Amino acid sequence: MLRRVNFYSICIAFGLSVLLILAGSRYTDNTSYRPSPESRRNIRNFLKVEDGEDTVVQPIPTNTYDGSPNIEKILEKTRSKIKFDLLNYNFSYSGVHQLEDLLLESDGKPLRSLIISTWRSGTTFLGEVLNAMPGNFYHYEPLLKYEIIQIRGPPHADEALSIMKKMMKCKYDGMEDYFEYGKGHLHQFSHNTRLWDHCKYKKELCFDAEFTAKFCKLFPFQSMKVVRVRLRLIQEILQDKELNVKVVLLIRDPRGVMQSRQHRIFCQPAPDCWKPELLCADMISDYVAAGRLLEEYPNRLMVLRYEELALNPNVTTHKLLKFLGLSVTPSIDEFLHSHTNVEVAGVSSTFRISRDVPFRWKNVLSFNFVEEIQMTCKEAMNLWGYRMAHNASHMTSKEFYPLEQYSLTQ
Repeated sequence: MLRRVNFYSICIAFGLSVLLILAGSRYTDNTSYRPSPESRRNIRNFLKVEDGEDTVVQPIPTNTYDGSPNIEKILEKTRSKIKFDLLNYNFSYSGVHQLEDLLLESDGKPLRSLIISTWRSGTTFLGEVLNAMPGNFYHYEPLLKYEIIQIRGPPHADEALSIMKKMMKCKYDGMEDYFEYGKGHLHQFSHNTRLWDHCKYKKELCFDAEFTAKFCKLFPFQSMKVVRVRLRLIQEILQDKELNVKVVLLIRDPRGVMQSRQHRIFCQPAPDCWKPELLCADMISDYVAAGRLLEEYPNRLMVLRYEELALNPNVTTHKLLKFLGLSVTPSIDEFLHSHTNVEVAGVSSTFRISRDVPFRWKNVLSFNFVEEIQMTCKEAMNLWGYRMAHNASHMTSKEFYPLEQYSLTQ
């Protein structure tokens, strides 16, 4: 009896070994490059990476394949996905007849949008709103390599504007510095979710200028956000008829900006980030530039206060999309619903109960610090319609509403 039991045990063990070998060979021989569908992503496969500006949530690659991806197959699948995602999109809303009219690879002209602001002013949220648009290619912070400085003119202005224009034209040749910086700072690519869907499995794709250029040309919509260049320099981009870009200037109450910057360790050593006098000088410069550019390009520039976006996200976003020539899609409404009604921890999380965010500084900052900001920023606050707090009790009272009307007429 004991011998029979041992015999069966050996047979079972042998059978299991064979099955394990066959299963292992099946996955070893799988040489196709297959990013998993978005619907299969698991939030447990995300990690936080400190990027010197934002705490970024990045997916951990789950595909262990380490071979060479089939570039042409990636491009073809991307074309098919974009067509599928925009199957019911009304292209007449974007001023064209069909998808191909907006594709660079078909000699079309993409709809391009550019967000201009400064650190901790709500650009991460607004950038993700626009990236929720199907068929959008997101140029996230192309000037990260300059670190924590504001570009107001020489010596960096010409190069910075050249980088921005080249990227919006999907031209990545001669941009070795951009790709080299990205090798050590993957968040430069990861916010571009449609590109990252492939790079997270084979990171070399994100460092490949030829692939990135071909991939970029597949998309009908392009968005870019920049927090290191002031608005007056953007006239050069507005003058580029080939780009035909629309610009959104995002402004935020300096008290809210400085309160938010207190949480960022990268900020305090950098004068352009930590000194309210520099922040508010830039706000005055942007106000003057906005008034001038609106006269010259009335249909190409929109000014938006962050508080308006946070307090009325749906109405403000729909107004913004109309300005950009984009139709509201279910994916954008879904993004707004999911990101404005729940709080997720993290200083750079875009999941916020949005109505609670704009005036949080009232209950967080000391009045001494607020008074210092107000004294320094009196002119900027007056121009952009931000009311002063008179004392500590006034600041924290429910009756104090910091917003008022403003005008950009000179």
